[in-house]
This record gives sequence, C-alpha cells and structure tokens, in this order.
Amino acid sequence: MIPPPKLDDRTFNDIVEEAISMIPRYAPEWTNHNPSDPGITLIELAAWMTDLLIYRLNQVPDKNYVAFLNLLGIKLRAPRAARALIRFALVEGTVKQRVPRATQVSTPQATEEHTVTFETARDAVVCAARPDRCFSSFNNNYSENSRYIDPTPGGFGPPFEVFAGAQRIDRFLYLSDPRFANTGEASLLRIFLGTPEHGGRDLARFLEWEYWEGTRWKELEPALIEVDRGEVAFLGPLRFEPTSVHHVEGLWMRGRLAEIPASEKDTEIDTIRARVEIVGEGLLPTHAYANLDNNAFLSLDLSKNLYPFGKEPKVDCILYLACDELLQTADAYISIEMLLADSSVIPRPNPSDQLVLAFEYWDGKRWRHLGRSAPRGALPGSGDELGFHDDTKAMSQSGTVSFRRPKDMEALEINGQAKRWIRVRIEKGDYGEQGTYTLENEKWVFKDDRQLRPPALRAMTFRYREDYRDVKHALAFNDFQFTDVTEVARTEYTIFQPFQAKPEESPALYLGFAAKPPNDMLGIYFALDEELGLGSLPTDEAEIATNELDKYEAMRRLSWESGQRVVWEHWDGRDWRSLSVNDETQGFTSSGFAFFNAPDDWVISSKFTEERFWLRARLEQGGYVKPPRVRMIVTNAIDAYNQETIADEILGSSDGSPLQQFKFLRGPLLEDEVVEVRERQQPPADELTDLSAEPVRKDQPDNPQHNEVWVRYKRVDSFFASGPRSRHYTLDYVSGTVTFGDGRRGMVPPEAKDNIHARPYRIGGGALGNVNANTLTSLGRALAYIEAVTNPLPATGGADRETIAEAKDRAPYTIKSRDRAVTSEDYETLALRASTTLARARCVPDRSNRGHVTLALVPKGELRGEEFTRRLVPSNEVLRYVKRYLDERKLVGTVLNVVRPRYKDLSLRVVLIRRTVGTSDRLRKDIEGKLRRFLHALVGGRDGKGWEFGRPVLKAELIHLVEEVPGVEGVDTLEIRDELRNVGVEHLRLEDDELPFLVHVNVAEKVRDDIK
Repeated sequence: MIPPPKLDDRTFNDIVEEAISMIPRYAPEWTNHNPSDPGITLIELAAWMTDLLIYRLNQVPDKNYVAFLNLLGIKLRAPRAARALIRFALVEGTVKQRVPRATQVSTPQATEEHTVTFETARDAVVCAARPDRCFSSFNNNYSENSRYIDPTPGGFGPPFEVFAGAQRIDRFLYLSDPRFANTGEASLLRIFLGTPEHGGRDLARFLEWEYWEGTRWKELEPALIEVDRGEVAFLGPLRFEPTSVHHVEGLWMRGRLAEIPASEKDTEIDTIRARVEIVGEGLLPTHAYANLDNNAFLSLDLSKNLYPFGKEPKVDCILYLACDELLQTADAYISIEMLLADSSVIPRPNPSDQLVLAFEYWDGKRWRHLGRSAPRGALPGSGDELGFHDDTKAMSQSGTVSFRRPKDMEALEINGQAKRWIRVRIEKGDYGEQGTYTLENEKWVFKDDRQLRPPALRAMTFRYREDYRDVKHALAFNDFQFTDVTEVARTEYTIFQPFQAKPEESPALYLGFAAKPPNDMLGIYFALDEELGLGSLPTDEAEIATNELDKYEAMRRLSWESGQRVVWEHWDGRDWRSLSVNDETQGFTSSGFAFFNAPDDWVISSKFTEERFWLRARLEQGGYVKPPRVRMIVTNAIDAYNQETIADEILGSSDGSPLQQFKFLRGPLLEDEVVEVRERQQPPADELTDLSAEPVRKDQPDNPQHNEVWVRYKRVDSFFASGPRSRHYTLDYVSGTVTFGDGRRGMVPPEAKDNIHARPYRIGGGALGNVNANTLTSLGRALAYIEAVTNPLPATGGADRETIAEAKDRAPYTIKSRDRAVTSEDYETLALRASTTLARARCVPDRSNRGHVTLALVPKGELRGEEFTRRLVPSNEVLRYVKRYLDERKLVGTVLNVVRPRYKDLSLRVVLIRRTVGTSDRLRKDIEGKLRRFLHALVGGRDGKGWEFGRPVLKAELIHLVEEVPGVEGVDTLEIRDELRNVGVEHLRLEDDELPFLVHVNVAEKVRDDIK
C-alpha cells in the first residue's frame, strides 16, 4: 500500500535552519549564531517541540483512514484456534475409560516459553481392546501395515496405499451382436435397458459407453436426439471390429458405471435390447440397373436425374436395386425414398389407370412379391404380411415405399453382381404412349391423347430401422469377474443387478483386534498423506463445533455424496455383515475418524494366519484419481483445539439506555460466542425468525409460574439492516466489547440486574498453537486410569489476530470486490482475507473446463536459512476453511478448487571463477543461499516479493545473480536440470499454478589455466 503523503515534511534540522534564517529580519542585533549561544539552544528546543507536533500532524491522514475503515465496518479478524489430535494411554489392566469433552491438555510447564493449552472437542472412549493388525488386500495380494498403528516417532515408513494400489474398481456391462456391423454412415444405434418402474435414474444414459474399434476401447458420445426412457442412441459411423471378451468372439461395446448411484435399485435391469436404423439423408443404393429389354442392363447414374424404367417404359421393364448395408439385415423395416425430378425441368409422370408395379425379391428359387402398387396406392391384400406401403403411388409422386425385409431373401447374380436385390417390375399398364400421325380427311394429324411422361427421379435413398431385439451376448463385469447375463436379460420382468459387487474380490483394508472391544462408540483416526494437514473435522451437531470452520465441515459431511463407495463390515462367524460407521474420512479421501459401535455378533476368526476380531473397509464401487495413502492409524484419540471455554460469565446489567456496551472479562476472543439476555416473557414468534434454531430457553424450567426466559441474541456486522425489535448485537473481537442497538436499529435489552450473560464463549487461538508432534503431554487435571497423553501429529490451523497494517492493506480490495469473488483478483484478495496464515494466492482459470477456477495458496513461513530448503504448503485445515469462505462469496455455478501450489523441482550446477579473497566453503554457502532466496516462493524474484507463478527460470538471470556474489569473478558454465524428467534444460518452463523449488546446488571452481 502506498503510504499517505505527509502534511508537513520538515525535519528538526529544517526547522532550526528556518528559524536561524529569520533572525536577521526580526532580530538584526543578534549576530552570534553559534550552537553554544543560549538563543540557539532555545531555537533548538522550540524546533524539537515543533517536530513532535509535526509527527502527530502527519499521523492525521492515517488516523482518519483507520476511522473511515471503522465507519465502513471493516474490523480486525479474530484469531483462529489450532487443531490437534490427542491420544490417551490407559493404565495397564484397565478395560475402558471415558474422557469427557473439554478435557485440557497442554505443553509441559516451561520458564522460557508460554504454556499452550488445548481442549478436547467431544467425549472420547479409551479402551484396551484396540486394533494391532492391519492388512491391505487386493486380488489375492496382501500387504501387512501393522507398524502404522500407533507408531512411535520414526517407527514407520513411507505412507501405504489403503487398497494396495487399486486405483479404480470398474464395473462394466458388455454387449455383443452381429447387427453392430451395420452401424455405417447415417446409421443410428439404439440401446434399450429396461429398468423397473421404481422412479430411479435412467440407467442407459447413466453409463459411459465405449466400443472396440480394433486397437482400443473408443468412447461413444450419445446422440443429441430425443429418446425414450431407458434408451441411449449413438450416431454412425461406428467402426466395430471383432474381439474376444471372456472367450466370446464378436463385435463388442460396453457401458461403464461412472458414478455411484444413490441406491442399488438405480442399476437394476430386466431386459437388454438393441436396434440399428438409418437416419439423416439415408444411403444410396450400391447398385441400380434398369433392365429395358431382356438381358440389356443399363447402369443408372444416381448423381443426376434418372429414368428408372427408361424414357419409354413398357410392361416388364424392370428396376433392380441393391444396398449391401441394409438388405443383409433380416427383419429390418426398410424404406426407399423416391423424389421426382423438378416438374419445371421434367414433367410429372402420367400413369395409366391400369398401371401396376410389382415390388419383388429373390427367395433362392423364384421372384416373390413384396407388394403391388397402383396409382391409387398399394393394392389391397398385397404384401400385408410384410407391411408393404407405397406413398409414391406407383412412382407417380414423391414418397416412400416401405416394407419389412423377408427372412428368406437370398442373393442372386445380376449383371455380374451377386447381391440381395429389390426389383420393381411394370406388371401391366404404362406411363402414356408415344404420339402418332393419322390420316384424316387427307391430312396427317398428330395425336397425343395419352402423353408419354415416364417417372424421372432426382434422388433415391434407402433407410431402415428394426424392432428392438435381444442382443446376442450380455456380460457383467464386477471386481475383475465376468458373469453371463444373456439369458436373464432376454426374460422380461425378471430383474437382475449387473453391477453387483463381489465382496471377496473387492480391495479392502482389514483391521484386527486382539480382544473384542466394549459395546461403545469407538473411534479410529486415519491420517492420510496430506502434507502435514490433519484434514478432517468433527461431524457431530453444531454445539460441539468449536469454530466456523468446524460448523462448515459438519454441514458438508451431512450432505456428502461420495465418488466412491466404501462399506465397513465385521465377521459374524458365517459371513461379512454390514457395520454402521460414521466415516469422517469420506471414503478415505481425507484424514478423519471412523466411529463405530462394536456389534454383539462379532466373533473371532482366522485371517492372514492371525486369530483376531476382524473389521474391514471394502471399496465396493468407484475409485480415486490418486490412490489414498495412510501415514498413520491412531487409536484411543480425539480432536482438540487451542482454546479455553468459559461456560458462563455475567457481562452486566441492562439499564434500558440505547447503545449499551459490555466487555468480556477475558480474551483474545474466538468466534462463535453465545450472548443471552434474560427477558420477562416469551418473545413473539415473528421476532425470532432470524435467530438461531432454538433461541429461547426457560430461566426456571421446573417452575411453571416463572415466565422469564433467556433469549440468544444474534451477532451482526452492523445495525444497518436491524429493526426496532431485532435482537442483534455487534462485537469487537479486539477489545472484547459487545454493543446493543439504540431501539431504532437493534433492540435495547430490557432493564434488569445481571441479565446479560455469555454462555459459553472461547478464548485462545493464534499461531502459537501450531505446536510440533509429541509436545502436548500434560493433562490439565488428573483423569482416572489415564496414564499418558500426547499428540502424535503436529497441530495446524492456528492463526493470529489480524494486525491494523494487514487490515489497511485488505480494505481497498474488500471495498472493490464488495465481498464477492468475480475476477481473479477478487479470488486472490478474498483468500488472503480469509486466513492470516497465507502469504500469497494465485487464481488460475481452468481453460479446459468452463466455469472452473483453481486457487493455489502459499502460507507464511519463517524466513530462516532452513526454511529455504522446505516447500511451503498450507495445511488441509486452511485449504478447507478458505474454500468454505469463498464458496459463500463466489458466483453461482462456479466450481472452485482450492489447492496447494505445485512445485517443479530443479537442480543447478555452477562452475565459477573465484577471486583470491575468501574461502571456498563460505563462497559456496553464499551462492547457494542467494540462489535459494532468489527462487523462493515468498522472497524470490528481483523485487523480493516471491517468485511469480508460471514465470520460467532463465539461465541468464541465474548467471547474473551468481556474478553479483562477492568473491565471484565470473561464471564459466551453469546447468539447469529438470528433476522430473532428469534432463538438462536451457530454461525451466512452469505452468500457471507452478513455482520452482531448488533441490540441489552443486558449485565447482575453475582456475584460469583450466579455462579454454
């Protein structure tokens, strides 16, 4: 932020010199201006006092700016409490012990450092029966991961994959049919999946379809046409090639279950059918001949106007038509569209009343009728069994001839072409006669009573469709096992499930208990590989949520719809039974607890050669973009926050005056305080609509004669929208001052003694709470049968209260964005506003997905020497809090992804020429330090404000930087190595959301004799 200009920029010396310069004018007799002169001393004293006044005067603009921000309602943000995972250890021999909510755990007492105290967020059950065996199982492969259960510091290796590397459990429905070969140009393939009428989803369009095109499974895009429920359609051409699926050779397509349905009924099927049809402009005949005289065949040019029976048609003139793609399909309903030539070019046909066209096909022995047509249409009783219909009225008008392809249609060689043919023969009648000259009264007269006007066609195309028929083969593929569902798919009203999981084949995580746990709510914490971020928060009801972030996470989990289905099961002695589990990991997509009650029918069994009470989490459907990896499994633990809860505190007594103020006795305050006011009677219902869900409780519930109630008031940013009966208050988190309304905007609390309470409120928070692992080891008070306590993971998420300087920097962007995220700058500004732990934010629009926005966050860090060798990444606590904060302020429909920055690793090798001064080791350290600082995310770049996202690393810049180091005479060579590709590069390219990270620096020296 640009500092405000000074109202008076004079310094002490300027004031003294100005005063001395005025002496000759106002006191000419004063000629001794030496510093030892008493008068000069008085001038300096006056100048010093004036300098003090100028200093205060120059603060006026800044003070006015702060006052202006207060007027606009821009306040300092409250601190936030860090979150930690607390594990309790029982005294040996104890079976179970309950740890109550709000149990305090702190760092050990120390004289040099402040004690950091945490409170547990909910009750915890600590029991001796805990899992001591952990196995991952997939496809008959097993891996033991027992060492990850409650490990000692450094007692475990790199994270293990929960499902032993299963990236996706795909479930397919495979379909095969010879008719798929007919999906050429202008074809439309329709698939029908009959589903029970239970109001579920349209399964056919719910699947992602592919077909085998010879080298790979190629994606199928559904046609954008209107289809019935249960249908999905695909436009040709589709180049099906034969392949073998489960030892069945054929033309195959498949549908993949891409999403997890809300109910298993959504994927139930009773029939599977398919059909192929020709749409659009249709298909031209592959061969068209006019047989005008015995064996004289005339090939017709279909690209221009043509005469199907010649220009002088007569009885037994024949038109032969073949269409390879259509006429080989049995039971297809074929239509031939015939369009007459433009009447302005060629006159309309002139059929005789006796004209009959016979449409015929070859059955292997003789020509048989498809149907017979006359100028009045298809003749009755002609081709009824084949559904013959003629709109052309014996080719006298444009229209369509349609019929069902006979099953006994066979190929016949015509003019050297062995094809299945449709022939149209003039059985009787004609299209007029040639005019003749007759002798009348000794004169030749031309008579043309029935003009010869044969049919002329400008276009003739085939279309066809077929009725839905059962597919030849149908296979279901689940958990790498095929099931033949062909027969059941052909039987109507027989419901089957093609996507049924096979439990024994699904990837699973097994946990073994040496003893059966008590029937109580037990929790197991899974710490996923998430860059030191704990990642999960409690999902109990809102009263246990300890800050705004917790309440958001609770709400998010209540409406959670997963992209994978993980089911929890226990062994009952005969089978794996479903177990009700409150899974806060969301299917191992984030760190969190899995809470469950030990079932009564849980029995011991042998698995992996171990006798245990086995519990398993099985991946039933779906998958992961990146397989989940677990760093640690923690038992007998619960989450805690860096805070202290004050259950009830009297804030004061209302005297009925407007704008009353009261102060909390302790601080710093955290968010989500509860302020209650005692009123004489129950407020009207319309005055409680904007308050919390249960804003009123009775003062003395057991005394029906006592009408006084406690009303929970609502905190607002200002009284601008408050009315006279609005039970609102404002809160300054810095001073801890509560302000009530003046009676016009905001209600004045009724006059009474000690009727304003805070119950409860929380204090604490700050970055000091981000303590290291295994530092929270002291209980606030002794608990029976609890031997020890610790935090196996670092605490994260703590943030200090915002400073005035940070608020002043934030204010212009807040006013500009009006608390709404529209532009990239808005997203970046609001992200920094959301958390004081962040130093930088970068908004990257997703150009491949319209409406998607990616926001990369860089946290603050201590700029010490070792910090330059670490990647700066925010914790999951911060990522989720910022996402929740921005979700409330972004445009509707925008998909926001809040992520860590991506770092691109590079190494440098520098060969330099050193001056004679200084030591080599010191020079190497200086060069490495300067390079690391230059490429750093917070202080890198020439301006020292952090390396810009996406800015490439150039060799020339690095050479110039090294040459600036004292003791370096020059740089002989500098090599940049891309660690990801393990190749040397001239410059390192970065994507929009990438930052460089310097892995290694190798500095070598050359003497002048080595230089060539």
